[in-house]
Amino acid sequence: MKTIPSFVDVLIVGAGPTGLTLACDLARRNVDHRIIERSTLYNVASRAKGIQPRSLEVVDDLEAVRYIIDTGIVDLPVRYYTADGRSMDKPAITVAASAELETPYRDPVWIAQFDVEKALRDRYAVLGGQVELGAEALGLVQDLDGVTVTVNTPQGEEQIRARYVVGADGGKSNIRKFIHLPLVGETHDHERWYLGDVRLEGLDREHIHIWTSPEGMVGVTPLPKSDIWQLQATIPAEIEEPEKPSLEVYQAMFDRRAGAGRVRLTDASWLSIYRINVRMVEHYSKCRVFLAGDAAHVHSPAGGQGMNTGMQDAYNLGWKLAAVIRGADTALLDTYDEERRPVAQAVLEDSTNKMGGIVGTATEGGALSQSLSTISDDLTSGLLISYRSSSLTRPTARTNAIRSFPGERAPNATGLQGIGFAGSVFDLLRGPHWTLLAFAKCTDPSLENLANDELHVHCILPSDVEGAEGIIDTAGNAYRIYDVASEELVLIRPDGYIALRTFIEDTASILHYLNSIYSTN
Repeated sequence: MKTIPSFVDVLIVGAGPTGLTLACDLARRNVDHRIIERSTLYNVASRAKGIQPRSLEVVDDLEAVRYIIDTGIVDLPVRYYTADGRSMDKPAITVAASAELETPYRDPVWIAQFDVEKALRDRYAVLGGQVELGAEALGLVQDLDGVTVTVNTPQGEEQIRARYVVGADGGKSNIRKFIHLPLVGETHDHERWYLGDVRLEGLDREHIHIWTSPEGMVGVTPLPKSDIWQLQATIPAEIEEPEKPSLEVYQAMFDRRAGAGRVRLTDASWLSIYRINVRMVEHYSKCRVFLAGDAAHVHSPAGGQGMNTGMQDAYNLGWKLAAVIRGADTALLDTYDEERRPVAQAVLEDSTNKMGGIVGTATEGGALSQSLSTISDDLTSGLLISYRSSSLTRPTARTNAIRSFPGERAPNATGLQGIGFAGSVFDLLRGPHWTLLAFAKCTDPSLENLANDELHVHCILPSDVEGAEGIIDTAGNAYRIYDVASEELVLIRPDGYIALRTFIEDTASILHYLNSIYSTN
């Protein structure tokens, strides 16, 4: 069949959480794009099973959070079993982020990856988008002006010409292979796991259930709003060739480790062997092709970081692609690698250390309980991710600042009230725009001249000001959380990070900064 040429600004390859996050962001920015997925059906495997606070903030901004909150659960305690069948209940292994991080979503949420994907797909549909299933990238060729991708579709072979391509097609990424960027690192051959989505009889769904034995551990986690459990079990290091996953193999393993007849597996919809890889690419892009999520970095699941890191990759890249397509300096795209690759490196190191503790205690009930109790913390929340060393960040001139520095995530603050508005800082930030918060005792008409569709300007008045137009910080939260010592301007990026802070009169710095990014090529 003759190939059908088509043209698009951005082609996203892969419709998991990473690709869908990017698709939602580009759709709300009215960027011409397509998202293709080689599978002919939407994913029904649980895979990841938790979304972290920072990722919840991301999907809140994309207006896809409600389904996740309604479907997922927060408090899921753990029941540990001894060899003789006795049990001991322990608190949830996830912990709330520290209050001083100021987020509406302090708690990680237990939820299957397929439900996160559904939330993003539903939002994408509202934005007018649709995933193209059964479309597999077969190869690509780059030149100075764009990328030509050969795609096999249900209708035949198609040539897609794109200004930019984003590979969000997982750990076995074809896009990564096409641009010859290998995953560099190591495989932990001794750290292997049986995984599966199963149905079973004999357990309540209000707990994670974990058994330890000399052979290793086996645990099952109930997936919310379903009758499915995710099964995880260590494979002993001395077994060179593990048995092929099957319901019968898993039942026999359960009987050995938990005791015969205690749990009966009735069905399985997904079975797999997972080998721990700790690898990442040395560059997140090559010319006009970018990698995001597992296509760029793979690591152990300890701490629940894989899906979340990918979604945050996409959120960092989306606004930059949109800006460059509309004429911003292409150097802006270089900051994607600059900002996100160090984050992945830190995740690799942290998750590897935590997984080592889990595997090392998999045969000891008390020690395993201790290891699992330390896998969730402020670091895994994603709220501490900082771009303070980024070339996009302008350091503050203040010498007495103690928090909310340029390069850090913009925190939330509640209790804001104005004419026709009552809400929080996050309500002001929600959307694809930049935000300028002007902390001042009275509104300045010159600031209003800065406002446009791309830059929203809000005057935040202290609680003791009366009669002035603007948004009043009724409880003083915003002034306290943003560490405002005097009248000040705080510029916040579209992805919710503080770009710069300066004195209230220094609007020239704001204009100079934005012009440095949005100047034409």
